[in-house]
Amino acid sequence: MTKSGQARVSRRKSPSWMSIDRHARLLSLAGAILSVGATPEPATAYGTVSDSPGHDQQLSPTPAIELTGPPREPQRPAIILAHAIVVRTSPAEGGVGAEDIGKVDVWYDAGIRDAFAALAVVSASGERVDKRDAAIDSADPSHVSVSVNRLNPGKYTARYRALSADGHLVSGAWEFEVRP
Repeated sequence: MTKSGQARVSRRKSPSWMSIDRHARLLSLAGAILSVGATPEPATAYGTVSDSPGHDQQLSPTPAIELTGPPREPQRPAIILAHAIVVRTSPAEGGVGAEDIGKVDVWYDAGIRDAFAALAVVSASGERVDKRDAAIDSADPSHVSVSVNRLNPGKYTARYRALSADGHLVSGAWEFEVRP
């Protein structure tokens, strides 16, 4: 046997070399187990490692073990673009406003595009009572307001429409009341 052959044999018999090799095999097996969730079919593992002196470390055949785990959740995209969502209104939905409220406001969860931005206030009789001057706040692109004259006591509906950053048009309404 040559010196290099003896060195290979002695390395195999060396406890530190065996532990490094065993560790590498365990890491490889752990990687295979973790990747099971990435494949639609269950993975199968085979064999055991023999550490007996004088034998090369190799896999000996044993029955297949099916590796299964909990059901996987569907993969979701890393970034989800969503429609603009109303996060606050003034007066609040179902709330009470003063007769001299002056303006009605809506705030979205993100800035909206100027095109198609609208906010209108309508009385219970269907009459539009705002000044038709709805505008996006230049300091806060998620805030839209519209001016109103002095409102008579009664119920009002504020209707909004906005073009969200993802390009979708969103609209809706909320009601509030004015009391003397």
